[in-house]
Amino acid sequence: MAGRRFLLLHVTTSSGHHHASRAIAHALQRLDRRCQVVSVDAFDYTSRVVREAILRSYLSVIRHQPNVWEYLYDNPAVHRRVKHLRHLLHRYHTRKLQQLLETAQPQAIACTQAFPCGMVADFKKHQRLTVPVVGVLTDYAPHLYWLHEAVNIYMVPADEVKERFVSYGIEEARIQVSGIPVEPEFLDPVDRQAIYAECGLEETIPVILVMGGGGGFGPLRELILSLDRVASPCQFVVLTGTNQSLLAWCRRQAFRHRVVAHGYVDSIAGLMDIATLVISKPGGLTTAEALAKRLPMLIVTPIPGQEMCNARYLLSQGAALQADSPETAREIVERLLQRPERLHQLSRKAAHIAHPDSARHIAQSLLDLSDGAAQEP
Repeated sequence: MAGRRFLLLHVTTSSGHHHASRAIAHALQRLDRRCQVVSVDAFDYTSRVVREAILRSYLSVIRHQPNVWEYLYDNPAVHRRVKHLRHLLHRYHTRKLQQLLETAQPQAIACTQAFPCGMVADFKKHQRLTVPVVGVLTDYAPHLYWLHEAVNIYMVPADEVKERFVSYGIEEARIQVSGIPVEPEFLDPVDRQAIYAECGLEETIPVILVMGGGGGFGPLRELILSLDRVASPCQFVVLTGTNQSLLAWCRRQAFRHRVVAHGYVDSIAGLMDIATLVISKPGGLTTAEALAKRLPMLIVTPIPGQEMCNARYLLSQGAALQADSPETAREIVERLLQRPERLHQLSRKAAHIAHPDSARHIAQSLLDLSDGAAQEP
């Protein structure tokens, strides 16, 4: 008997959206080994010109004019002005999307980024597609580009996001609070001794995990040099993502404390399990993974837009602290290491808002939707 079929859409590899899509795929396969999952980068089904223009524009604005991105992000006036253009782009990509759907033959579709969600929802509306479509938010930022009447269910990370969607006119029955999907392995036991040994770390000394996202963004050199001046005993694991120059710099630098540097790491569940604190930009997946491990977080250099929303949410819940400079980060780390009760308080707050079983929740909803779709005449 053939298994149920699912199509998962994200944008760009090594992104949080891709990691979320992969987490859902793994959860689906844990729940039903017979199910067939096709996970694709939606940009592969757009024109090369459109794909490169979007990526180049986004990266350029984020790096050089972040204030412009803050203005554009979730701006109702901008959303209204580009709505017609978005529909035209979606129509232009109809043929490629039709071919994908004919090949995958999905019984349910999940999108972990707003662009493919809008593309599929428009296709569903105009081509009378009957397959259920699920929008999975990977940030605490319910921006307007997610909204579409053809989306069956929105999986959102928190009650506050659900309330925002309701205020936009989305029916409560179409919204589920699931959390941001993290790999099911975040619930699995970890061999902590093996992780310490593999990284060459001391089990009795606090581990500070420093991350710069998939691209190793931000003033990480200045941050690491400042942190190395912490007086209390500690050791650092630095993840530089795809930033090879930063990785090379970390490995040739002489530090006072033990510093273990890695490039792009496929899974950080084990590292987060042994960490005392994570210092990072508040990307949606990083945030969800830290919460799943009840790991206190120190936020640095959030990108305007979605990451600022993530930071505000964590700070409002008392699950994180924020530093506005490398020097401030060092001072906060020093205080936390000297006050373990404060670390425990942050950990308790993180546990309170965590959704470590988020991927399983979403996967089960997709299985239920597929069953309903199969029963329709």
